[in-house]
Amino acid sequence: APAGIVASLKGDMMTLDRRQFLIASASAAALAALPSPVLAAKKAKSPVSVKNPAALAGMRQAVIGSFALGFLTERIDRAKAGGGLMGGGFGGKSTARSYLAGLTDADFRDATEAAYAAFTGRLSAMGITLADRQGLLAAYGSKVKPLPNGEERTLLTGRDDKARARLFSPAALGDPVVLQEWLGIMTGGGFDFSFNMSVVNASMNAKTYAKSSGQAVINALLLVDFADADSYGGWFTNSSSVKVKSSLAAFPDASQLTVFAPGGKIGSVVLKEPVAMGGDYGTFADTTGGTAKTLETVSNVIGFLGGVGTNKSRKYTMTADPARWREGVAGVSQEAFAKLTASLSA
Repeated sequence: APAGIVASLKGDMMTLDRRQFLIASASAAALAALPSPVLAAKKAKSPVSVKNPAALAGMRQAVIGSFALGFLTERIDRAKAGGGLMGGGFGGKSTARSYLAGLTDADFRDATEAAYAAFTGRLSAMGITLADRQGLLAAYGSKVKPLPNGEERTLLTGRDDKARARLFSPAALGDPVVLQEWLGIMTGGGFDFSFNMSVVNASMNAKTYAKSSGQAVINALLLVDFADADSYGGWFTNSSSVKVKSSLAAFPDASQLTVFAPGGKIGSVVLKEPVAMGGDYGTFADTTGGTAKTLETVSNVIGFLGGVGTNKSRKYTMTADPARWREGVAGVSQEAFAKLTASLSA
């Protein structure tokens, strides 16, 4: 190559190297200037979301207002292909309906008692004394109507996904009390005037009782899932799919603590990532035709030449082994409450 061209290339390379060096140096300086908590946040995402942490501190004595364990018994997972620029005619839906089977009310109650023992044991270990709740029950009065133990409610678990869950409370607390803070989760977007008024009164009266008694009122909601789904789809896709598998986990964005502090503030801790337990808790099968068969992915693939989108659906059943399932729920509960109570302090 001519010497002039070689010299020009060398000059360009040196200029590029300088620019890269300056950019790298500036980036390193900016990163070093960040305070250490910011750097820590970039490295590790917290498993919980905390609101009003001041309301969670200095809790030497507390009253349990509500402790509810929701067991998902049915879930619907959907994915939709929009067809992109080809239009809705090339789109389609994939739907997976999963069911929990093989358990009795006694299994749900035993699992609830074990979870409640894990929760109260955790509070005791943190130096929080639990006081008698008769005064709180008197404050609730007739305006707060607990749900019957074992009642099934519709839940919203995502933008297009729904689920059904049975709600249980330990024998020591009676039927589960639902708070206003849980309303959007528990009703699944429906409207029930009597129920909605009850949950509003539960929160208002608990807040008033905390002020008058000088005792925090702590409430826990834990949703236990039995399946996990991966969905594919969207406006720009020409196909959609839902893949379902067995799982045992505390459901995120719904499992939470709500604390009414004596000073009038309301604090909360919400689980932001699932707490899952590995293991075999039963059999998971495709029961679309009424007979269990080998699992397959729920898929809906629309070819470019098809012209019309199609919809596909499958049914799955998780038949739990009661003993293994109860043991798994106990493990999930202990781990979930360890994360949810970590922000509390006596």
